[in-house]
Amino acid sequence: MTGPAAGDGPRTPLVLKFGGSAFAELEGFTRVARYVADRAADSGRPVVVVVSAMSGTTGRLKETLERLAPDPPPEAAAMLLTSGETVSVALLTAVLDMVGLRASPVAAAGTGLLAEGPPQHAALLRADPAPLTAALAARPVAVVPGGPAVTAAGRSVMLGRNSSDLSAVALAGALSAPVCELFSDVPGICTADPYLVPAARTLEHVAYETVRRMSHHGAKVVHTRAVDWAERHGVLLHCRPLPPGGGAGTVVGQGPPAPAVVVSARDDGLARITTLREDGPAEHTLVPAADAADRARRAHRELFPDAAEDAPPVPPKARSAYSDVLIT
Repeated sequence: MTGPAAGDGPRTPLVLKFGGSAFAELEGFTRVARYVADRAADSGRPVVVVVSAMSGTTGRLKETLERLAPDPPPEAAAMLLTSGETVSVALLTAVLDMVGLRASPVAAAGTGLLAEGPPQHAALLRADPAPLTAALAARPVAVVPGGPAVTAAGRSVMLGRNSSDLSAVALAGALSAPVCELFSDVPGICTADPYLVPAARTLEHVAYETVRRMSHHGAKVVHTRAVDWAERHGVLLHCRPLPPGGGAGTVVGQGPPAPAVVVSARDDGLARITTLREDGPAEHTLVPAADAADRARRAHRELFPDAAEDAPPVPPKARSAYSDVLIT
């Protein structure tokens, strides 16, 4: 679990996924482009970059659609809600060219991801490596939208909200990449949400099953379907802080179980605090949403009595000022 799998060759692509928080500011595209250029130069490998929409874009698009048409055709909704990723693909490709790295902007139909089911919640069936292999033969970098796929009939569908992780993991498996790197605005997989519990620890290694449990109970870590796909196809997940942030992040694979505290909001003004121990059933407590952070910190102290109480708070998440780029 400490390095690439056996057989990892110099032409095996790096697969890097950047969430919407990477693009909270337009300068984020430049930071990511320079980082990708450095990784490509250092490794000598082709790179597949999977991108999410700028932070807040999909939510704004959904609000606008509901304001205009409360019950839109599913196909139209899926087309609109995946357009934010298309914008990120185009912008990052343009900036990569500006920093001297030729990249192919890939549309949903060119990802090789085949799915079936409801247009906004389609199930991923398989990932065909041929389209991206061809794109990488032409240029050293392919920039891919995270979340959309196509059906056997060629119709564009959406793999669900927050499905960029699934896209990246599926492409890593198809391209025989032993590791899929997932970049976000947290230092890795933590024992609690660091925005609520500053003393949360970043786990160095953790088992697929632990991350799956955390996600199942509402933690905003790697999506459950992405974890399932990674385990099934033997792909390690490396959850890392956004560059140029420090820290080694977390490797998810056949690692040890870990305890954690998960907070999930509800629509009735309550929050559910879930304590996950290394073994045994999950323990749930309902509290008013306003008390969630305090109760989560108390639960975390019970799991980790020696956790630092004076850990600095994590800066709050911010929606991109450009998240309304498609809204008129």
